[in-house]
Amino acid sequence: MTAEDSHSNDLREADQWLAKGETARAIICLKQALKLNPQAYERWILLSRLLYEERQYSDAIKAANAAEQFDPLQPAFRDIQKAIQARRFEAAQTVADRMLEQVPGHSRALFTLAHVAQARGDHELRARWLEQGLSQSPANLGLRMALFSAYEDSGALQNAIETATHIAEIEPSFETISTLTGILFRYGQNDAALAACDRTEPLCNGDPLKLSEVQLIRAQLLRILGKREDSIAMFRACLANNPNNAVAWWGLADMKTFSFSADDRIAIQALIDAPNIRPEQKCPAAFALAKASEAAGDWDASMMRYQAANALRTDQRFNPGTFQAGIERVTGQLGAAQLSRQASPSPSGPRPIFILGLPRSGSTLIEQILASHSEIEGTLEQPVMPNTKRKAHALCVQSYGGDYLSHIGAVSEQDLSGIGQFYLDQGRLFRTGATRFFTDKLPFNFEHVGLIHKILPEAVIIDARRNPLDCGFSLFKQYFAQGSDFSYSLDHIGVFYNGYLKLMEHWDTVLPGRVLRVDYEDLVRAPEPQIRRLLEHVGVDFEPACLNFHETDRAVRTASSEQVRQPINTRGIGAWRKVERHLQPLKDRLGAQTLARFEGRFDP
Repeated sequence: MTAEDSHSNDLREADQWLAKGETARAIICLKQALKLNPQAYERWILLSRLLYEERQYSDAIKAANAAEQFDPLQPAFRDIQKAIQARRFEAAQTVADRMLEQVPGHSRALFTLAHVAQARGDHELRARWLEQGLSQSPANLGLRMALFSAYEDSGALQNAIETATHIAEIEPSFETISTLTGILFRYGQNDAALAACDRTEPLCNGDPLKLSEVQLIRAQLLRILGKREDSIAMFRACLANNPNNAVAWWGLADMKTFSFSADDRIAIQALIDAPNIRPEQKCPAAFALAKASEAAGDWDASMMRYQAANALRTDQRFNPGTFQAGIERVTGQLGAAQLSRQASPSPSGPRPIFILGLPRSGSTLIEQILASHSEIEGTLEQPVMPNTKRKAHALCVQSYGGDYLSHIGAVSEQDLSGIGQFYLDQGRLFRTGATRFFTDKLPFNFEHVGLIHKILPEAVIIDARRNPLDCGFSLFKQYFAQGSDFSYSLDHIGVFYNGYLKLMEHWDTVLPGRVLRVDYEDLVRAPEPQIRRLLEHVGVDFEPACLNFHETDRAVRTASSEQVRQPINTRGIGAWRKVERHLQPLKDRLGAQTLARFEGRFDP
């Protein structure tokens, strides 16, 4: 019998065992056949899938890698790579379609179609292509990591967490478990993230840089959970392993009441002066040093340091003209007529309380007060509404013939209800489901008030507002890892604040009474009447715990996490006076009309 005959017999026998449901015996026959003919691509794919189904993950991954090595369509995939590099996505898609005609379920072809969908912003389609690829080759880690990213980009966060969890199960390594830790941390799964840190640390193998990465996340989690001293100790351990971990220095500074030693300041300055570190990496350390300089009371020197820290954030791309044009489009196209139709029936689930405005305007304080009520669950700055807006846009394009702003007014009550249900379903990850209400305090949801009104008729909307000089000064002093690219320039802060005011005025005009405005200054000067007003607007009875909000034990993620664990005070009012001469660019951009609106709110 020739080797070819033996190979054919092994394959026939493997097929027979599979038909009988004897997977283990089929695997043995496939392995024998592939020893004789290792270039049998489709048999490697089959073997990998069978090994995966038997939970022999390591061998399944090896078989999947072998399949790619013997892929008969590698020349076609090289053509795809050239097309994508040239951004000729239609050409890449054409080649991928031909590959699928030759080999149905081909993983590289489906990966290509997913890449094209990603380039077009269709993350749901991207996920569907990758799911199809994984149905044929479930041990292909490249496809599975791409699916994880697609789920996160599409807002399917529970699916993303489950995918990251499974990747860490089938390929437990520092990289995969770090990825899992990261997504658990990002989306408020604090206990699970701490457990993932426990799994990751032994995989560091004593590498101080890896240990520092794990300790940084652990320190941030401990801070969120209110374990201040444990958090400080973990930040210190993180810096002992990597003194150049700039985010850890900022983590200590962001404790607000933390005091840096002289040695600390020397170490931070050395990091800032290091020639081999990129400016955006130094940036958090520069903010930490500026914060440390406040203790000396020399505000001129402190502002010079804050200006230097903000200048290091060269990766930010805020465009004032683009932002202002966006505000004009919304105010010009979403009028009362377009906003009159609302979801019917109302989506099913607890009622959201949207706390919006600008960062550093008191939204965390309002959330902490509300979350102290027995009927209200405090969550976090949920990323769900921006994804819901994207879903609404896709629906308008696919079913109503155009973009979101032009067509959202035509969307049917039933479709609006479906979009609202999407928001509630995707946000379930952040809720326990035990209360009638929950908070969503993503500040920039002020852009989506019209959409919230249409898809969630019963939602409560609260505008947390603070005078622009205290707010702007506080923004300028704060290091934001992402999401606030306007905050690194006093001029840009002024542009953004005015745009926010204009948009909120528009919502008040076209949706009168829909949004409750809570001025930070009024809240801290006279807490009880303002808290009663808040609770009445939500529709719940007053509870004394809301006055004693600082005693509420809950995770708080934002920069105000330390403040809201202290009794209410007015120290934040008029803080801008200390650096008034440095704020002239902010004043100039805000303009006399805006500043006049806040007369009487600038000082305690």
